Amino acid sequence: MKLIRHGEPGKEKPGVILGNGSLLDVSAFGGDYDEAFFASGGTDSLQRWLSVNGSNAPILSPDVRLGPPICRPSKIVCIGLNFRDHAAESGMEIPNEPVIFFKSTTSLVGPNDPLVIPKNGTKVDWEVELAVIIGKRALYVGKDQALNHVAGYALHNDYSERTFQLERGGQWVKGKSADTFAPLGPFLATQAEIPDSGNLQMWLEVNGVFRQKSSTANMIFDVPTLVSYVSQFMTLLSGDVISTGTPAGVGLGMNPPQYLKAGDVVELGIEKLGESRQLVVNFSEGQHHSRPV
Repeated sequence: MKLIRHGEPGKEKPGVILGNGSLLDVSAFGGDYDEAFFASGGTDSLQRWLSVNGSNAPILSPDVRLGPPICRPSKIVCIGLNFRDHAAESGMEIPNEPVIFFKSTTSLVGPNDPLVIPKNGTKVDWEVELAVIIGKRALYVGKDQALNHVAGYALHNDYSERTFQLERGGQWVKGKSADTFAPLGPFLATQAEIPDSGNLQMWLEVNGVFRQKSSTANMIFDVPTLVSYVSQFMTLLSGDVISTGTPAGVGLGMNPPQYLKAGDVVELGIEKLGESRQLVVNFSEGQHHSRPV
């Protein structure tokens, strides 16, 4: 099953994508794709509801705005340097254990919403990543049981402001957390749609030029390892996100480095998880870009 959320920012409603590609509104099912939904086995309940009520649910316009496919989660956990080639281009050591940092949940936006360069931002960079959405609460989970705690997967662009991240002291969070820095989707694909998360092609283009082209097969730590590992340090709640790292090809790694400017267009995709597109715009004084999701 493929879950979407559609409508105006802050007023998104739940939906699904049917096998024929049609977008279906499932507001009548009740609730939203939040912690309670996933914790209560909502995907199974929704599947049963669809089998009875799906034929009566409204079909949406293919041009409807898509929000992030989940409500704002309790946390977005990111994994750094999880591709050997990206660690090398960043001039950093291959990690012996997963590198963990956080991304503010207020950075979450829809897959095709604009990317806003933050105030005083000068080095905004792109990072195509596979996002894992937690289905069942996880704490001290073994690697062999980890996938039992996964609801599904989504496409994520882990945008970064490299000045904030690397030149302003402290950890990486401040370079990762600006509003619009976490476009997620277009949809959440349940595990049934993605039987093997360890072999998915992934790519990213800037202004029509390929910058990243790789596969999740090149990750140092795979999805079961990451879910198990993170759960050793914190409770993962239903609906939480783990973003699993990016391959080589980021702007920071180019010679000389290249960063995004207003008017640029970033397009990206992961096999079986769809594509997204962000137009880069400048921050406007007095305009509040963060939106409830």
